[in-house]
Amino acid sequence: MTAVISSVTSQTSTRKVVWPMDVLALFMGLAALYAPTVYGLFQEGSAGLWHQGEHSHGPVMLTLSIWLMHKRWQDFDNLAHPPKGQWLAWPVLALGAALFIAGRSLGIIYFEVGSYIPMCAAVILLVGGTPLLQHLKFPVFFSLFMVPLPGFLLDPISHFIKERISMLVADLLWAFDYPIARTGVVLSIGPYQLLVADACAGMRTLFMLEAMGIFYLNVVKHSSWMRNIGLALLIIPISFTANMIRVLVLTLITYHFGDEAGQGFLHGFAGIVLFASAMLLMIGLDSLFRMISFTKPVEEVRA
Repeated sequence: MTAVISSVTSQTSTRKVVWPMDVLALFMGLAALYAPTVYGLFQEGSAGLWHQGEHSHGPVMLTLSIWLMHKRWQDFDNLAHPPKGQWLAWPVLALGAALFIAGRSLGIIYFEVGSYIPMCAAVILLVGGTPLLQHLKFPVFFSLFMVPLPGFLLDPISHFIKERISMLVADLLWAFDYPIARTGVVLSIGPYQLLVADACAGMRTLFMLEAMGIFYLNVVKHSSWMRNIGLALLIIPISFTANMIRVLVLTLITYHFGDEAGQGFLHGFAGIVLFASAMLLMIGLDSLFRMISFTKPVEEVRA
């Protein structure tokens, strides 16, 4: 019994790749294994990290990783029998199982979620060996961004970033004659006080924007290495600027419309502003590099 996965290889022909049912069984087993983990991450309370604002990017990263893996898998047409390097699946599977068991039994969520990466790589190796893993290496790597980040590693960096953003926002609004003062990461504007939290401008938000920038670079696939390196280096200042814009927007909303507006619907809307600002800055710089270098994406060159 077989399952057929079809993909279009050109505008006029369709390629069909036939996979045995045990391949689907492997992925169904992987999904069943991590279903309780995902369910727990969405629960309310301290254990449900994906339910918290600073970790809410996790499901987005997982969805993007699965979608890109599906798209890249459809393009793969070099499946050998038996797959080359298939034996590597077993040590990788053992590593993933050890991390999962340790994380599940000891309550270390970082190990439990992080074990998905070697487990997924092991399944890919079992199906297509090293050629398929090489083809799908970026979607597997991108899954790393869904793993919750431990606070003891990132809190010192987050505090530094929040202080710099608070300082810049306070200086900018003071230059426009707004009654604003700053104490650490607390902004006092008019009768209101705003705490610049991790969810607004911390390292976790910066990490999420970094992931989106890397995803953009991989999907667009420019032919110019200088252009790729230039955009990659600019992801950090772009993310920092987008975070600053979000804090600035929330501060102005609170000052002009009150605390309820700043903490209500418009607070969530400022998150949309964050992503929109980051993507517009990246696309704008990408367009600028395009004008300077006169290069084209790989897809355009091949066409």
